[in-house]
Amino acid sequence: MDWNSDGEWDIVSGDRDGYFNVFIREGGDLTAYYMVKLMDSTVLDAGYNSQPAVVDWDGDGMKDLLLGTETGYIRFYPNRTSDTWPMFQDFTDVVAGGAAIYLNRVNPYVFDLDQDGVQDLICGANDGYVRFYRNTGTNANPVLAAAETLRTTTGTPARASGNAAGSRCGFGDWNNDGTPDFLISAFDGMVELFLGAPVTAVEQGARPSVLRCRPEPTVVRTTLRISSPPSHRSLLLAADGRLVMPLTAGANDVSHLAPGVYFVRSGFLGEGPASTPSKVIIGR
Repeated sequence: MDWNSDGEWDIVSGDRDGYFNVFIREGGDLTAYYMVKLMDSTVLDAGYNSQPAVVDWDGDGMKDLLLGTETGYIRFYPNRTSDTWPMFQDFTDVVAGGAAIYLNRVNPYVFDLDQDGVQDLICGANDGYVRFYRNTGTNANPVLAAAETLRTTTGTPARASGNAAGSRCGFGDWNNDGTPDFLISAFDGMVELFLGAPVTAVEQGARPSVLRCRPEPTVVRTTLRISSPPSHRSLLLAADGRLVMPLTAGANDVSHLAPGVYFVRSGFLGEGPASTPSKVIIGR
C-alpha cells in the first residue's frame, strides 16, 4: 500500500510482538523502516500477533488503522493528522451486532464483499474460519451486522484445508470474471484460492439487460437485491407462477426467500411484463 501517498508502494505489517511496522519505498527500493509510535511518542503495541488493515474507515479521506490482536479484539485507530503521514493515538474496539468483535488471533480485512458500494469487514481467526460482517451503514459511519460464516456454494464453511489455525484472507477478482474471489492462508503456510461462485445467479430471459440482481459471493443468505429501471414494470414470481411481490423502480431488497427457483418478469411501462422471464436461482 502507499503509506505516505507519494505514488510508490510501501509495506505495512504487524508482528508476533504486537507492534505495527512500516517499510517506506523510495525510487523503487525500500529505504526506511519505522516501528509506528502514537502521537504521545509511545510505541503502538497491541500485545501479541498484531494484524493491520489500513483503510479510510470513517470516510474522512485519510488512512486509518484497524488492528487485529491476540486477545481477539479489533482496535480502530482514527488518523489524527493527514493522509501523507498518518498518526494515531486513541482507539476503540470495533463493534458488530451490538457487541465488540471477539475472535482469538483475529485478522481483519476490509472489502466490499456484497458489492453494494459500502466496505464490509471480513475476519480470519485462530479457528481457521472466515467471518463476514456486513456493513449496513455507510463508508463514513460503518454499522456492522452480526457475523456470518463464509461458505462455499455447497454450504461447507470456507476454511484452509491443512492446519487451518490462524486463517488470514485477502479478497479481489482473481480471474477477472466480475465476481470476488479470495485467498486464504493459515498456520501451515499454504495459500489456497477460493474462486467466487455466486449463490444467486441470473439466467438470460427476454430482457436480460434491464434487470440487475446483486450476487452474494460465498455467503449463504436469503436476501436478494434486484434493481429495476424506472421505465419498466417488474414482478418477482415463485416457480409456480405465484406473485411474490411487485418490484419498484430502483433497488429492491427481497428478504426471507427460501432456497429455490424464482422468476422476474419485466417490461416497459404500458406494455406489461415480458412474456419470457429471467430465472433467479437462490441456492444453499
